[in-house]
Amino acid sequence: MADERPLVSIITANHNGAEFLAAAARSVLSQSLTAFEWIIADDASTDDSLAVIAAACAGDPRVRVMPATVNGGPAVARNRALAAARGAWLAVFDSDDLMEPDRLERLLAEARSSGADIVVDNVRVFSATDPTGQPLLTGQAYASPRWVSLADYIASSRMYAPRPGLGYLKPMFNSEKLGPLRYRENLKIGEDYDLVLNLMARGARLRLTPPALYGYRKHGASISAVMRADHLVQMMAADAEFEAGLEAHPPQVRRAQQRRRRSLETALAYDTIICALKRRDLRAGFVLSLRQPRAWPLLTLPVRVRFQRLWARLSTACRALGMKPLSR
Repeated sequence: MADERPLVSIITANHNGAEFLAAAARSVLSQSLTAFEWIIADDASTDDSLAVIAAACAGDPRVRVMPATVNGGPAVARNRALAAARGAWLAVFDSDDLMEPDRLERLLAEARSSGADIVVDNVRVFSATDPTGQPLLTGQAYASPRWVSLADYIASSRMYAPRPGLGYLKPMFNSEKLGPLRYRENLKIGEDYDLVLNLMARGARLRLTPPALYGYRKHGASISAVMRADHLVQMMAADAEFEAGLEAHPPQVRRAQQRRRRSLETALAYDTIICALKRRDLRAGFVLSLRQPRAWPLLTLPVRVRFQRLWARLSTACRALGMKPLSR
């Protein structure tokens, strides 16, 4: 039985995730689909991660831990796990997140019935202060299963886009379709997006199924919670390499990529301006803002966010008092 090829290989990178690993393990080991292997590539953790995994998994033969002595980042760790994976399908799962018990079974059923090469589900974003959480994707556009085109995938992933980025969804890949393609190891943020992007550019078909079966835990230690200038530079470099092969793609794909690149440039300019203002270098901040007018709307973003939060609180208070909700 142990020599049989698993249907799904669950790929997890872990670095100092001991706080949440026991809960993550329970959600993996309680899957209704049992023909899986769970490969945990530990990225030189200095906490009790390995001990927590050992206790939580209690010798389950489906679980394999791959320790490392040098921290390489999530993409490096995932690539180590991918190299060891034997499953017909490869499901990415972070060590601080959760899965609904029937997630793997339902994703696999959707992939088989539709013929998809990549299948993703909605994400429930939760935290310690909001344990129930909210789905990332809302609205009629995500109410039923749908194919996602390469242009749509790129368009959703612009910085500060009005709709949620599909790159935040956790993919399950057909291992044969993925082939030798791997994560770009210098990316610290956006590595899932980059891998799916390049696979779709090679003809892979992406299927989105509506239920929020993946639980994304939002907490202060999350890498994706903090966007730094060096992250943006890495993403721009990855996108530049991707753009070099876009000549054969339809115009809508090229236009979507151009808009994404401009959004990254704008975000980098905004970060540079904010850093100057934090240094109290008002002159440099002013000069930079004049050179980068596309960043002006972002400079008002903190004020708008605070106003929206205040408005929501006032509206909630009005409803609680039986008053008519505020209207803008």
